[in-house]
Amino acid sequence: MSAVFFVHIPKTAGTSFRKACEAYFGEDKVLYDYYPDMKETSELVKEWVYQKDDYVGLDSQLSASGKLFLSGHVPAIKYVHLLGVTNTVAFVRDPVQRVVSEYHHHVRNNSYKKDLRTFYTQSHAINRQSRMLNRVPLEALGFIGLTEAYERSLVEINSRYGLAVKSVQLNQGRSDQQASYELDDETLAEIRDLNADDLRFYEHAEKLFQQRTQLFDEGKPYTHAALQDSKPGMVRGWAWYADTEEPVEVAIYVNGHEEVRTFAKEIRPGMLQLSLPRKGYVGFHHKFSKPLKKNDSVECVVASTGQVIGRYTV
Repeated sequence: MSAVFFVHIPKTAGTSFRKACEAYFGEDKVLYDYYPDMKETSELVKEWVYQKDDYVGLDSQLSASGKLFLSGHVPAIKYVHLLGVTNTVAFVRDPVQRVVSEYHHHVRNNSYKKDLRTFYTQSHAINRQSRMLNRVPLEALGFIGLTEAYERSLVEINSRYGLAVKSVQLNQGRSDQQASYELDDETLAEIRDLNADDLRFYEHAEKLFQQRTQLFDEGKPYTHAALQDSKPGMVRGWAWYADTEEPVEVAIYVNGHEEVRTFAKEIRPGMLQLSLPRKGYVGFHHKFSKPLKKNDSVECVVASTGQVIGRYTV
């Protein structure tokens, strides 16, 4: 199997997941990158990334040593080109709860002495989730799980990659992980305002997770897909199946009536850094047979499953 790249966003149940994967794959099959000064960072990573700055060399070492899992507090773009976006996974969490949890983690484990507001107004704590997954569309990630639905996420990850990773719970500061941190209205409003990007990002991730879970429950395959352009005269996007290299057939509707079906098999050069499936031939576009009028609705759907790729109104 191909190695899995886990983007470990702090305080999203990432420690539990990476340790569960370590137990499943075996310590000799995992690599960690928590930056060069951290003891968790693997020697191979220190040598090939931080000393030699040779990612091709690291890729060769991954293959030669049979590594099956790479994880770290690193942005997705750092390794997605080596392991591929379809093998890249992450968990995300309600942004307010995540940042407060990270504060308490630093107080508990790193002797942090300052107050909560001082912590959450620092640049490193703001919009951390969307920054770590920047330049990688959420729709393209092999799997995006929710901390709040960790057990269900794990079931679907195991199914997606043919794994049997067991649930463990580690690095938790409270006995009741389902309870929310309670904050006064002023603090809550300020954290939400500072993390507006993460709030939009999390809402989008929730919708994708719900869509994927519904398809999973119906026994239907998931399709990674999104619209890129939605203009009055043309629609453009990309799509690929999670479990096959066959091109996705896309049905395009105008005002509820099917106008055309087309296959997602055009090259998308701007996305090649993500190491796409099908060698990057995952795009589709359609020029409408007649100009659309104001308030006309357009919807793109995976023909085989009914999964909605996107919709918009002119």
